Amino acid sequence: MIQSFWNKHAQGYSQLIRSDLQSNKVEKWQHFIFDEIDNTVSLNILDIGTGPGFFPAILTSDTRKVTGIDLSDEMIKVAKENLKKLGIDATIIKQDCQETDFQEASFDVLICRNLVWTVPNPEKAYREWYRLLKPNGQLLIFDGSWYSHHFHEDAKKRFDEKAKELQEKYNLIAHNYGDKTTDPEDFDMMNALYLSDKRRPEWDKTCLENIGFTVTKIEENYLDRILDEQEKQYRTDIAPVFFIKAIKK
Repeated sequence: MIQSFWNKHAQGYSQLIRSDLQSNKVEKWQHFIFDEIDNTVSLNILDIGTGPGFFPAILTSDTRKVTGIDLSDEMIKVAKENLKKLGIDATIIKQDCQETDFQEASFDVLICRNLVWTVPNPEKAYREWYRLLKPNGQLLIFDGSWYSHHFHEDAKKRFDEKAKELQEKYNLIAHNYGDKTTDPEDFDMMNALYLSDKRRPEWDKTCLENIGFTVTKIEENYLDRILDEQEKQYRTDIAPVFFIKAIKK
């Protein structure tokens, strides 16, 4: 289901990413990431769920080798096309993030955006990512609780309040992930995914620590550092998002 979903949306997502690559978001993302990793040394970085190749495009340099993996054939295709147009030499390959072909302790940094919520077995994925990291390697996760308002009363209250504010202040309708009436496909996916009803990032923190990671930072609403107020309104996306930083000790 997930693979076909991303294949279907690859071109549209790629258009969004190409727009981001021509905006001030590049510098904001770079500042964000370089604040979290040691940018003074050579690094081998794995971008998990690379999609259209945004992170390889903005992180690849003479001292940073970036490999992007994805399970979607269409995402692999558009990522390679985007990087070729930019003249960026990064490796993009098809891999299952839960069980890769890479050797143990291959990477200094693992980065993952908007993927974990779709993973069939996230604990298995986190264990694999632990295996891939070198000692003291860093894991940077950017994700969101897209469906929490369908499962938790406090999350529903938050959603309703923010949706009302968005409509009253800006005359915009909030995007309701998992709504059966407006998006039956997303409703079906919500009910098929393991993490849809989990309280996150609490679930992730517990899972990561049980595996052996040390979670050093959790930042909710991290997109406030990337998007300005006007774009946040335009997106009408009020689902809670979060950033997790963990280290392999």
